[in-house]
Amino acid sequence: MAGIGFELRKILKKNSLFSLGKVYGYAAILSSGPWVISIIAIIIVGFVNISTRGKMNETVQFQIVITYAIALASSLIITGFIQLPFTRYIADLIYARREEKVLPSYLATIFSAWLVGLPFVVPATIYIFPQQDLFFKFNVVSIFLVLCGVWISNILATSLKYYKGVLWAYTVSYGLIVALSYLFGGNVDHLLFIFFFGNALLFVWLFVLIVKSYKGDGFIDFGFFFNRKFYWSLGFAGLFYNLGSWVDKFIFWYYPTTGYPVIGKLHASVVYDLPIFLAYLSIVPGMAIFFYRLEADFAQKYDFYYDAVRTDGTLEVIEHYRDEMIKTIRHAIREIIITQGIVDILLFMLAPKIFSLLNIPQLYTGLFYILTVGAMLQLGFMSVLAILYYLDRRVEAMWLSILFFVLNALLTFASMQMGPYFYGYGYALSLLISFAWSLKVIRDEMEDLDYETFMLQ
Repeated sequence: MAGIGFELRKILKKNSLFSLGKVYGYAAILSSGPWVISIIAIIIVGFVNISTRGKMNETVQFQIVITYAIALASSLIITGFIQLPFTRYIADLIYARREEKVLPSYLATIFSAWLVGLPFVVPATIYIFPQQDLFFKFNVVSIFLVLCGVWISNILATSLKYYKGVLWAYTVSYGLIVALSYLFGGNVDHLLFIFFFGNALLFVWLFVLIVKSYKGDGFIDFGFFFNRKFYWSLGFAGLFYNLGSWVDKFIFWYYPTTGYPVIGKLHASVVYDLPIFLAYLSIVPGMAIFFYRLEADFAQKYDFYYDAVRTDGTLEVIEHYRDEMIKTIRHAIREIIITQGIVDILLFMLAPKIFSLLNIPQLYTGLFYILTVGAMLQLGFMSVLAILYYLDRRVEAMWLSILFFVLNALLTFASMQMGPYFYGYGYALSLLISFAWSLKVIRDEMEDLDYETFMLQ
């Protein structure tokens, strides 16, 4: 991602308020990617469909099928195991000046994700939707497959010099989904097909940008999977982080007092779903700030440090760049907490009006407050994990991800047993513990960086 960091720094050199807004706007979209944009599109489509057609039931069915069965849960979890190892493998290829292997490896990874995903999604679709017609099931499987391609393509696309093309791809594709849903979204089948069409356009757009950027020496290369240095720890880190991000939703969906059947065997939670998604949207400003600090500031200091190590720099110079990295980490985390804290305070003040506008019962404002704090802690936790990945501390990141998953599952279930006043506290507390422990881990790693760089090679 150092390439996009260079581009962001170049924009910021214009030293104007517009360039500052432009940088953080790009950073917000590139860091959020289809994950947050999908949430926004799903919510907008829902409100548009309800306001124009009054079809509450079918709208909820569409939202829960997309959110739960396909888009932001199953496809992320299925591809979560290979996204981080693939990212590292591509970085290794670029570092070794073997860029001709990037495109064939990318094609092999998408094909493998589909090959692994199909035996999962087809039987699951038949089992979960026994009464739905063939067109409905076809849409479910198609959306799952195209979104697996989008998640993997997003890894390469956001690091390209064509970042403006990436931004346009997101804007046009999801804008088209909203527009077509308004015009033709008469039932859940139409909504599903429109969502598939928009994301297929996005996938093809990103695919073209990637093919335009990398010239391969062959059609497909499975060397990534048969590499003797396959990064298993990164795979498990991605898998358990995604599981941890969704386990509290699963519990609320199927807990008897908070979940209810929506379509087939899928459940939703009227108590939890909208507050948690609104809480996730609240962290977009913090994500933009961290993305810029990581890809522009930290990446630059990181390169200076390891260039000094590789070129026989003096100990004084090496320690200086290590201290600069530590300052950048501290500054980034402090800036995230301050900025996100201000955003959260504003949201707390405006929450009653927002809930009234969205027709959400005011009873849920307390849950929204604690979930918003939890989302801020998750942003901090994600930030530390990203730094650990930069520093190649794969095992440490894996154990932190497992800790997050286990804590979120146990504490969310425990909070459910304690009653409605404690809903959301399991999620927030699990992230408070995970984030606090991750700060200790990154502090210890930075203190021992010189020793581990030279003595453990």
